[in-house]
Amino acid sequence: MTYDYVRRTYNVDPQVGHWVTHTITKKTGVIVREDKSAGHYVQVRFEGQKHAVPCHPTELQYSLS
Repeated sequence: MTYDYVRRTYNVDPQVGHWVTHTITKKTGVIVREDKSAGHYVQVRFEGQKHAVPCHPTELQYSLS
């Protein structure tokens, strides 16, 4: 399962393909697959961007779908 470390450590449930909002910038994006070299972050591709960026798990508001 992806994002196991994030789930255990930060008590959040990032799901690949689900939408999130970055609580600081208010940007929305989609969670993409985990980058094992940055396993303590959630990879998010924000709207209008080609590439995902690592985000701290507690700075994201997770949607239900």
